[in-house]
Parts: sequence; structure tokens; C-alpha cells
Amino acid sequence: MIVKTRLAEILDELTPHSQEVFLKGHGLSSFVYAVNKGRAVEISEDNGGFWLEFWEKSEDEDAAPVKEMIGETGNDAVLNAIRWLR
Repeated sequence: MIVKTRLAEILDELTPHSQEVFLKGHGLSSFVYAVNKGRAVEISEDNGGFWLEFWEKSEDEDAAPVKEMIGETGNDAVLNAIRWLR
């Protein structure tokens, strides 16, 4: 089993910029979920990079992400998440 230590590091880096931040899921389905000022982002590991999904606050639980992108490094993922959550 692959240990996803980078997600825990990303969680720590997003904590000062988020009202709420969690590590959710299990194993290969793990992801970081962060919320701030009515916006949310999910970050998961994807083939050596990071998959990001961005949302605006919505009452619709099935709402599609506003934006999706790939971050090549953990630092890319953190910077784009912080930019969205501001």
C-alpha cells in the first residue's frame, strides 16, 4: 500500500488559510478538503501530480466544480488552493 504523506503536508500548509480543512477518504481515495469564505477546494494525488477541484458555496450537493486543474507539484497545489480560498 502506498502511504500518502504529501497530503498530510498539504493539509498542514492550508490550515492557516482555511476556516476548515480535513483529510478525507481512505487509501487511494484520500484527499484534502479545505473551506474558506464560501469557497472550497479538494486536492487528491493523481499519477505523481495533484488533482484540484474548486467550488463556490452552493446548497446543491451535486453541484459540479467551478474549475478543475492538475498541479505538477505539491507546492503548485497549495499555491492554487490558497489563491482560490482567499
